[in-house]
Amino acid sequence: MHIAITGATGLVGRRLVADCCERGDVVTALTRNAAAAATLLPTGVEIVEATLTEAGPWQDAIAGAEAVVHLAGAGIMDRRWNRSYKDLMVTSRVDSTRLVAAAASGTFLCASAVGIYGDRGDEVLDESSQPGSDFLAELCCRWEAAAEEAAGRTVCLRLGVVLDPRGGALRRMLGPFRLGLGGPVGHGRQFMPWISWMDLVSAMHHVLGDEEVKGPVNAVAPESVTSREFGRHLGRVLGRPAILPLPRLLLRTMVGEVARVLVASQRVEPRALEEGGFTFSHSTLAKALTRMLRRE
Repeated sequence: MHIAITGATGLVGRRLVADCCERGDVVTALTRNAAAAATLLPTGVEIVEATLTEAGPWQDAIAGAEAVVHLAGAGIMDRRWNRSYKDLMVTSRVDSTRLVAAAASGTFLCASAVGIYGDRGDEVLDESSQPGSDFLAELCCRWEAAAEEAAGRTVCLRLGVVLDPRGGALRRMLGPFRLGLGGPVGHGRQFMPWISWMDLVSAMHHVLGDEEVKGPVNAVAPESVTSREFGRHLGRVLGRPAILPLPRLLLRTMVGEVARVLVASQRVEPRALEEGGFTFSHSTLAKALTRMLRRE
């Protein structure tokens, strides 16, 4: 299969590109810096330099791909949310998605986020649940609406916290936890949807290969855990205590409005994946953390 991938040098993108190459797929990687991408991606990958928020020749480079996987966009938790960064998040996700969707002629798989549901306490959420009303939820709605403009089959993969010791949330947690300074965020009772990077990559291939799958798909593991339970599991795998909470007020001081995302509760179920016959390799958090941290 010929697969075009945006955000190919990001955490998930690099994992997906490597896996596609191992499977024998033809990969076209779209990136802002071709020279840098060449040092990060496997040999044999076609690298196309692109500014995804502007129409250009890069659109022709992906027009013939059987599938386009759109992962690019400004990181939701990379910086404080001032007005300029919120504008950047909208532009880099909504505008780029609309242009990538316009160029996609085959299956269009667009990354979205479970943030679309907002803060919902212990309510069980699946793909049919209504969206929330905060900034991130509204951004995700606009993001997915732009994806639906694609001419072919469109799937919006709503990602939970992607666990990967090489980057992202898990890597940021490892330092404090290894020092015995880890613990729950806020009161710790909020649900934290997660998925291992291995299951996420497998889920992407599953969705790409099943023509019946359309619309939103929750990319989360079937086991629901709270922030407190997550800290306990991670501490146990690392052989360290995990009892020091990070108070909400301190978190707000540290990261500003992003704190709302970190303390939001979303009890999300992967109903579409399970009903579609997908099998998780890491259905429990303990299994996922043990395997990933021992491998690394």
